[in-house]
Amino acid sequence: PKEPSKAAGVNLYVKNLDESTDDSALRELFEPFGKVVSAAAMRDERGLCKGFGFVCFASPDEATKAVTEMHLKVVKGKPLYVGLAEKREARQERLRQRYAASGPTGFGGGKGGKG
Repeated sequence: PKEPSKAAGVNLYVKNLDESTDDSALRELFEPFGKVVSAAAMRDERGLCKGFGFVCFASPDEATKAVTEMHLKVVKGKPLYVGLAEKREARQERLRQRYAASGPTGFGGGKGGKG
């Protein structure tokens, strides 16, 4: 597996955003922590924020600082969730493992009753 290029920056996943949040508002929230390479608030067909977005920082240090300062910070009445965005493949792999472990019968493979 290739090392990710340093130039790509560090992507943060932000959720619990107010529906009025747009790309520039998201950028403004995170600019105090460093150079924001990109900011994208995910919006529905009506143009309202779906409540989450991504912010990419130029450096890991800045991204870490942003997570530390902004995670659970209340913005427009809601505590934000801010964390490192996982690569899509990594997330799918993790979910696949989680579901493979529990099996189709639900929790613990359905051995025995509750209690």
